[in-house]
Amino acid sequence: MSNLKVLIVEDEALVATDIEESLETLGYIVQNAVASGKAAIDEVEKNLPDVILMDIILKGEMTGIEAANIIRQKHNVPIIYLTANADISTIEKAKISLPYGYIIKPFTEKDLQTNIEIARFKFENDIKSKVESDQFNQFFGLGDDKKDHVIVQGEKGLEKINPDEVYFIEKRAGHIVFHLFDQEVFSTSSPEEIRTLFPEEKFITVSHSFIVNVDKIFLAKFPEIIIADKMSVISVDDDRLEELKARIGQ
Repeated sequence: MSNLKVLIVEDEALVATDIEESLETLGYIVQNAVASGKAAIDEVEKNLPDVILMDIILKGEMTGIEAANIIRQKHNVPIIYLTANADISTIEKAKISLPYGYIIKPFTEKDLQTNIEIARFKFENDIKSKVESDQFNQFFGLGDDKKDHVIVQGEKGLEKINPDEVYFIEKRAGHIVFHLFDQEVFSTSSPEEIRTLFPEEKFITVSHSFIVNVDKIFLAKFPEIIIADKMSVISVDDDRLEELKARIGQ
């Protein structure tokens, strides 16, 4: 069973209720069930789901395909289409928005579960591949001559971060938090992935929970250090003291 959050976009109330019951039986969390493309966009803006089940034909001015295209412009989330139309014309239109699945009505609980699990698995692998690819870096303006940013998976999609602007990185309650001068960026990437992205000559692990930019250390009163501008106090583990002292010339 999975605890993935699923957003249902379906304008037929009875169908939406059946889908919601099936998802809950399968162990998924139903984030919400909305009946229009506009409502789907608004819901995603408020809270990014793990998967969207999107009916193609919706009442109102916006189709499910149009809603999916708008969502994709700002957010990274796998979308699975639900439709009673299996004609080639509909499929061709749907392909343009790069869905992660296409379920024909009527469908079974097994159809839902299989499509959701495959979609989420493929989505996570796609994200990892994009982060690692040179083409993806170039898309974000990160040419080989000046790769001054890194890309991390944030809570609402991919985030571009300049390492020079990071004061310290914190492991907190299942998240990675990047502390910048005036903001915090939350990431769902693993600590191992994060450690490989940031240059070792600048970033040093000082404890199980903290990685610090040595250029941002204002004062060292071991076993504690004070971070410049933010005046945050961080304790250094005993087995990290000597390495840190050497790095900052003490």
